Amino acid sequence: MTAEVADMPRNGRMKDMMRPALPAGHRGPPPKEAVAEALRAVHGEDDDILGGMLVAGVDGMVLAAEVNGFQAETHGHQVDMLAVMAAVAAGISGQIAAQAVVGEAAACMIEGTSGHVAVFPLEPAMVLIVFGQTEANTGRFNLAARSVLTRLRATIAEAPNQT
Repeated sequence: MTAEVADMPRNGRMKDMMRPALPAGHRGPPPKEAVAEALRAVHGEDDDILGGMLVAGVDGMVLAAEVNGFQAETHGHQVDMLAVMAAVAAGISGQIAAQAVVGEAAACMIEGTSGHVAVFPLEPAMVLIVFGQTEANTGRFNLAARSVLTRLRATIAEAPNQT
């Protein structure tokens, strides 16, 4: 048995693979209000490309959402389900990247027939989900989504952390 196979989780430990370890000295995510404020601060730019954003914990709990009208069907419990699925997608993407030996996962992108969705690791304990408008091509969506990611990371870095 190779070392990689021996290191694979057994007996229900799959959840351990999907939950990134927090770095030493990490004080936890900023308060939920600070995340919502940061998301509002970066929302509104590139509205012709982006359809909305959602920040969730790696446990799938919604921390903040700014979802434009075209995604009205994602309000309520569907936003919660999207957050859970995005957290799982981020964890699985990390494991695929590790097994493929391509470094850390930087994004998980889904191109649908009527839009795009991207999931980015935001902090060790948070993910960013970005929705793309139907009219946006993949390249424009990718650039706009990564721009939001960069701005949101900077805004959150300035927010006070929980102790």
